[in-house]
Amino acid sequence: MNKSVKEVIVLGAGGHAKVVIATLRELEFEVKAVLDDNESKWGKHILGIKIIGPLELIKSGNFEQAVIAIGDNKTRKEIAEKYNRFCRWISIIHPFSYVHPSVEIGEGSVIFAGAVIQPEVVIGKHVIINTSASVDHDCKIEDFVHIAPGVHLAGGVWVGEGSLLGIGSSVIPYKRIGKWTAIGAGSVVINDIQDFLTVVGVPARPIDDK
Repeated sequence: MNKSVKEVIVLGAGGHAKVVIATLRELEFEVKAVLDDNESKWGKHILGIKIIGPLELIKSGNFEQAVIAIGDNKTRKEIAEKYNRFCRWISIIHPFSYVHPSVEIGEGSVIFAGAVIQPEVVIGKHVIINTSASVDHDCKIEDFVHIAPGVHLAGGVWVGEGSLLGIGSSVIPYKRIGKWTAIGAGSVVINDIQDFLTVVGVPARPIDDK
């Protein structure tokens, strides 16, 4: 297909999609259309872009590259795995963020305005580094993680696949966050956190311990 490499399709039409679309425009991409499985949204517009139909349209072959604009980590993983062979997932980095040249970024990941990512960080696939989050040196962030606005990771932190770090939470150096774990908003992590837990508070503790 003789299409511009700056054309892209957005999957998802919620609030997170608005930030993705705004970032794509800052990067001078042309958002061709938005897809969403919510039928009530079809034919409507988000930031001036028409929502043309369900995600299944990605199979048509009319779209060369896409971004999954859905904040929920499990849903993002399901979509990535289901439609992986039908298009190329692109990563986007807002021009008003700082990302050191040594940082590794996997396909489909998004980095929003004000984020700061320091040297030797490794970011997996379909990760969200949200507005004004900071990730210090030598952190490892696995696939499908969501780092919410205002999160602060000190150096050497490891975040397991699918985990959510809630808005304004912080992690001290060299701690490990397990897979598919949720860190509550404003929490401060001072110990390693196991897989599949929800922790809250200062210091952060599993909800069952409260």
